[in-house]
Amino acid sequence: MDPIFLLLIIFAVMMIPMLLMSSRQRKAQRAHQALVNQLGVGDEVRTHSGFYGLIVEADDDVVILETESGAQTKWARAAIAMKVEDEAAQDASEDAEDPADGSEDDGPADGDILNSRPSTDR
Repeated sequence: MDPIFLLLIIFAVMMIPMLLMSSRQRKAQRAHQALVNQLGVGDEVRTHSGFYGLIVEADDDVVILETESGAQTKWARAAIAMKVEDEAAQDASEDAEDPADGSEDDGPADGDILNSRPSTDR
């Protein structure tokens, strides 16, 4: 077998996963860009840094977010990580997930701690 052909095969095997990963990343970027572009005045959002605010003004690439205390800050649209869903919508989706037969579950609730030993992972 020709060594150049073998080298090309090794190169192709290494490049295919890289191309697939980059296409997934581009899809995720397009989806995020579409989400950010559809946001408007009145939407509650969370930024990448964890700041929660309500959009009170929106320009092409800048939004003004208002905090619960009423303070307003200017942010780049690219800094918005996600839209925050209303609590009423979250409650409705949680109610839909509850079993409809009314039977009680004797197991621990989601928030219960089964082992009270402190974690040593740090």
